[in-house]
Amino acid sequence: MKATNARENKGHALAQLQGSVSRIDEHTYKVKSQSDNAKEYEIISSELGWQCSCPDFLYRHVKCKHVFVVEFSLELRKKVEVTKIEPITNTANCIFCHSARIVKFGIRHNEYGDIQKYRCNDCKHYFTINIGFEKMHATPQAITSGMQLYFTGESFRNVQKFLKLQVCRFNGQIPRTNKA
Repeated sequence: MKATNARENKGHALAQLQGSVSRIDEHTYKVKSQSDNAKEYEIISSELGWQCSCPDFLYRHVKCKHVFVVEFSLELRKKVEVTKIEPITNTANCIFCHSARIVKFGIRHNEYGDIQKYRCNDCKHYFTINIGFEKMHATPQAITSGMQLYFTGESFRNVQKFLKLQVCRFNGQIPRTNKA
């Protein structure tokens, strides 16, 4: 029991590292070794459960830290699929002094659309409502659509194709293909 807990803790620590797990397909994952970053282990889902190519799993026949990493990754994926992000639409208070005396004060024209500007009558600051996508180069719709596609199991390549089509459609262009 204690060894399993240690493996689970190591798996949790390994899952926290960026790029430690990569999804190959619905049943196959690759997890980087904790001791040697160049080495990767393949974890495959089968009728018997998760199978790992690491020595710990092969020789001891116990649930290794790499399997725990994949399980944590799947758990996170399920949480993200369920979570719905609501944009901030409350414009009742100033973001600087929290006064309720704000008025609409024109529109800022942006490459991706128009954004409503506000002015506070108390502190005289101008501001726009931050919906969580400041300093992003794509529209909030494109970002959330790409994330939704990825977390529902679509490959990076298909998400990339979708985003290229969205950008071309937005700019009124015909998308180019890489085929000769």
